[in-house]
Amino acid sequence: MRGPVVVTLRNEASPWGVSASVVLHTLLAATLALMPLPKPPKRLEEERVSVDILTPRQFEASTRPPPAPTPPPAPEARAPAPSPPPSAPQSRPSSGPAMIRPTEMLSAKTLADPRSRQARADLATFASDERMVQLCNLEAMDQIRRWRADFHPERVVPYATAEEKITGTTIAANGAAFRSRKNWYSLTFKCQLARDGESVIGFEFLVGDPVAREKWDELGLPAVH
Repeated sequence: MRGPVVVTLRNEASPWGVSASVVLHTLLAATLALMPLPKPPKRLEEERVSVDILTPRQFEASTRPPPAPTPPPAPEARAPAPSPPPSAPQSRPSSGPAMIRPTEMLSAKTLADPRSRQARADLATFASDERMVQLCNLEAMDQIRRWRADFHPERVVPYATAEEKITGTTIAANGAAFRSRKNWYSLTFKCQLARDGESVIGFEFLVGDPVAREKWDELGLPAVH
């Protein structure tokens, strides 16, 4: 891109041109001084006055002061914008009881006991999903027994009030129940199994209230084993 072009004017008049200009101006001034002055104009002997004849109505209109200008209309007062209503405080969801998260899994040790030989044999005959559910039921009974010595869980129903959900190797039972000392209690648990589905690697649970006796038949909870 080309840059801006700057044009500079230089006075290249020669010294002789300047001297000739001075001489010319001097001669012009002398000529004007020798010229006669113009004569003043003669005064008129009589001044003429222009007269307009007006009717009384025209005269009154001409002497009437001009009407005052109409003031501009005042701007309309705007009503103040309504203030927004105060926002209601958002209610925080009530936090329920925290789930119990044991750090040690117990079902593998229980099945390794020689007295659990029949249980191991039965598990081998189940389909994959049913075997995972039974492993989680066993983990639930072991964890509840260790958590509280006054509980002696002997059976778990993972679908008492809601069907359990199996997602891959994770089982969530939000409507389970377990029986201890001839009473049924509500139970919630989440069980994580290994990739092969043969062992429990994570478990959390929450024991709820006792289930009313009149609801046992409705929920399919037997009174005896």
